[in-house]
Amino acid sequence: LSVLFDLAREINRARESSMEQAAALASTLRALGTVLGLLDADPEAYLRGGGASAGDGPSDGEIEAMVAKRTAARARKDWAEADRWRDSLTAAGIVLEDGAGGTTWRRARA
Repeated sequence: LSVLFDLAREINRARESSMEQAAALASTLRALGTVLGLLDADPEAYLRGGGASAGDGPSDGEIEAMVAKRTAARARKDWAEADRWRDSLTAAGIVLEDGAGGTTWRRARA
C-alpha cells in the first residue's frame, strides 16, 4: 500500500511537467491496485454511492432533479428556495459542493 501511495505522489509531481509521464504512472497505479483488489470502482460512482438502492435515499435521477431546481433558484437569486433544496438534500444524506464548474454532489458516508 505504501508503494501505491508513493506512486500516487509521483503522479501528482509528474503532472506539473509531463502529462504523458503522469498518464503512464497512473496506468501502472491502476494495474497494481487491481492486483490487490483496489481501484476497481469508478471514482465518480464510488463517491455518489455506487449503486445505492432505493432504501438508501433518493435515486441519482431524483438527486440530479433536486440539484437542478436548487441551481435554478440560485440563478433567480431566490436564496430561501435554494436553501430549502440544500437542506432537503442534506437531510437525505447528500453532500453538495459548489464550484466554478457548477454544483457536484455525493452521498455522505456513514
